[in-house]
Amino acid sequence: VSGLHGHTAKEFRKLLDANGLKATSMMAAYDKLTNDIDSVVRDAHTFGAPYVVCSTVPRSGKKLSPDDIRRAGESLNRFGKKLKESGLHGCYHIHGIEFEKSADGTLFDTLAKETNPDWANFDMDIFWIVYAYQDPVKLLHRYRGRFPLMHVKDIRKGTRLGGSPGDVLEEESVPLGQGLVDVAAALRAAQAPGVRHYYLEDEAVDADRQIPISLRYLNSLDF
Repeated sequence: VSGLHGHTAKEFRKLLDANGLKATSMMAAYDKLTNDIDSVVRDAHTFGAPYVVCSTVPRSGKKLSPDDIRRAGESLNRFGKKLKESGLHGCYHIHGIEFEKSADGTLFDTLAKETNPDWANFDMDIFWIVYAYQDPVKLLHRYRGRFPLMHVKDIRKGTRLGGSPGDVLEEESVPLGQGLVDVAAALRAAQAPGVRHYYLEDEAVDADRQIPISLRYLNSLDF
């Protein structure tokens, strides 16, 4: 769940139920988690969503800094502890800006070190991982168990990688199996480290046309 589109949480849950859908996670803004985490908890329970995902963390400049990451780690631990006490799981959504160099290797390495896996883990978006010149397979194996959620998305071939997510155009999201991401390798690797939920994500303007193509691709995989 990401946004209620003018509905209350109860109304949105009724829409899910009426259409045979189940929410396994919900996005929550950093400010909301900071200032009103009790309402986030209530909404998650209303949806029946066991995972609450922090969508972004504050940064002091265009890029995340080591200080930003340390503060993020403290916040994610605090959010996650409260969520766990409420019977939920906390995660942070990776957007690719977490892979600048740090004393630990990358800022993501620092964030993983700073967060308690009992309280805070990660939602891997394979689009943004590859966009940041990283390998989803290596990350899944290095941080076994830290990625319970995965957004499955592909990048148009020829897209200029690196930079900020704000630089990416909608049409650079293409059907699975047609872009730069080795989707099959990521999904195969995800089985061992324990990814629990997968989300087919398509941000293109014509996503309604592309999603059936992606589903056919997924059905073609044999593992």
